[in-house]
Amino acid sequence: MEEVTVRPARKEDAAAVARLFMMAWPMESFLRMGEGLTEDIFADIIRGYVEAEDTLYSYRNTVVAVAGDVVCGAMNGYDGAMYETLKRPVLEDFRKRFPDSDSDFGEVHETEAGEFYLDSVGVDPRMRSMGIGSRLFQAMIQRAGESGADKVGLIVDFDKPKAEALYERLGFRTVGCKDFLGHKMKHMQLCL
Repeated sequence: MEEVTVRPARKEDAAAVARLFMMAWPMESFLRMGEGLTEDIFADIIRGYVEAEDTLYSYRNTVVAVAGDVVCGAMNGYDGAMYETLKRPVLEDFRKRFPDSDSDFGEVHETEAGEFYLDSVGVDPRMRSMGIGSRLFQAMIQRAGESGADKVGLIVDFDKPKAEALYERLGFRTVGCKDFLGHKMKHMQLCL
């Protein structure tokens, strides 16, 4: 197996990053937003957000794990104070694309000022249990510290105990709960 490196994402990584981010999301909730919406169509939409400069999922807010020239993991994060600003272009696009949707995506408040928020992480299933997720976390936590943050936050689904165990090993502790598109999630933080 080729050596895995972690680096800042580039625009040309967008298609792979979109698919990796989607692994962390409750896709059934998103696919209900539009009739005929498939994972492939949704991945193309998310790819556009990754390529953008000013969205939650922008390559500028993302690090990737790469084996050879294949992106095998991705994580994004940003200052929680920027959440509403970074979400706005995504929400506006969703409303144009899915005007009849009753999704409460606009009502979701995953983070807030005072924490560096780790939004999405995904690792290629064929490469799990190889430490790639931990390396992505290390890179993003370092980025958070360099930005001046003193807390790093994330949410995790109650039905993902393996993910929660990883976050606990990294030092995250549960500080409350959040609702994400009808899913109760644990809100966890790491103090830097």
